Amino acid sequence: MIRKLVFKSSGPSLSLFHGVLRESRYELRLLIFFFFVLLIGLGFQPALISSLKVGDLAVISAFREYNLTPSALKSAERFNLKEIVSKNMSYSYEKTELGFYLRDLNFFELNSKADVEKRILESLPPSLRRKAYKYVRAVLILAEKHQVDPIWVLSVMWTESHFDYSAQSWAGARGLMQIMPETRKFVYRQYKARGKRLMVEEPSFNVNKYFPYPVEAAVKTNHVRKLVNIELGIIYLKTLLKTFKDHKYATVAYNMGPGWTQKRLRLNLPVGEKNEYLDKVDSAYKRITRKI
Repeated sequence: MIRKLVFKSSGPSLSLFHGVLRESRYELRLLIFFFFVLLIGLGFQPALISSLKVGDLAVISAFREYNLTPSALKSAERFNLKEIVSKNMSYSYEKTELGFYLRDLNFFELNSKADVEKRILESLPPSLRRKAYKYVRAVLILAEKHQVDPIWVLSVMWTESHFDYSAQSWAGARGLMQIMPETRKFVYRQYKARGKRLMVEEPSFNVNKYFPYPVEAAVKTNHVRKLVNIELGIIYLKTLLKTFKDHKYATVAYNMGPGWTQKRLRLNLPVGEKNEYLDKVDSAYKRITRKI
């Protein structure tokens, strides 16, 4: 199926809670939090959950998803909240090479996944949020898998397609990441040759994990295609970064091609100067990081 998609179509202390409950600093909210964790552990679905904030609901749902019920936390040895947050409740990009204006990973490490998604979405222009809403989560998850700066990926996607999956360039580039058909085939073959699998090829793959809404069976294939497009774009960006050792050169190469970029560098000609594409990616990156 994937080949068809690729080749034929486009001991805890209070301070440890900071990353999970960034906005929940009051004892009352902590008591409410543990109260609902207890209820979930007992199998209840309290109606009062609707009154909690998005970040709180994300934390509670994380306890359910990772079976972190009170019974699983009886042992003080296992109750390492900092580890739980880093592995389960927040995105981790500790092996990511930072570029452009992102100088540290505190934003991802000190916020729940729900808060990260919400704040990134709010950093975008209102006119783009409705489209971007569908894909921010997928980008964060797939960028985490490949340890690529997710803000860079989102900035490229913004520049390439404005978060419109149906976008197609005059040259034939397609999808959210606007990958050329031949480039898509090449990247996929190279990745498979290393014994790797795309996320959608994993036995445990569940399409609903990547979108903030239920994916109905009738549109599942379409959503899988979107994920393939995003992941191949991320793999390509990572390959270019490994080749050029510089986010700006890699960004130019994503647009102009690695051959063109290498030739310019080999001839000591400027790369990225007065480059409209790079300027747009740079501007998008700056806006997102400034507002989050």
